[in-house]
Amino acid sequence: MGKLILLRPMEIEDAEKFVELINDEELRQYLSLVLPINKYAEENWIKNNTNKLDVVNFSIETLDGVLIGGTGLKDIDWINRSAEFGIGIFDKRYWNKGMGTEATRLMLKYSFEYLNLNRIYLRAYEFNKRAIRVYEKCGFLIEGKERQARYIKGKYWDVIRMSILADDYWRNFESQV
Repeated sequence: MGKLILLRPMEIEDAEKFVELINDEELRQYLSLVLPINKYAEENWIKNNTNKLDVVNFSIETLDGVLIGGTGLKDIDWINRSAEFGIGIFDKRYWNKGMGTEATRLMLKYSFEYLNLNRIYLRAYEFNKRAIRVYEKCGFLIEGKERQARYIKGKYWDVIRMSILADDYWRNFESQV
């Protein structure tokens, strides 16, 4: 739990609210989704990821219990101690309020202090300046880009690759989380 939000295990009951929020066209451009989703597909996604050993997902709630998004790690490599990070504040009413930054910091704390991972990496679309700023604020560094790897609304965009190492986390953020 942070000062603004709490992370809790994702539940099947979250699917209905996620579908309502994710099917917004403006939001979907920031996700890897192109097609709208339905409740059945979202419930299956939650169920299928619950039992995987290389995936950890959390729902993001405000302290007063409003479900606003999700975050997690996928492709957890327990030998090389790395994972891909993802986050979405799906409820646009909570954009630009520090919720994404706090959720990212809480996930880094969980990743490095509890899972003993060494490297967390992510991909961000170059047009998503808000997300890139959050990641940089949380200690992620740009590693490179995948040129023209995302097509949306008639244009190709680069995908920015970023990562943070445990050493970076312990050096810079231990007291901030």
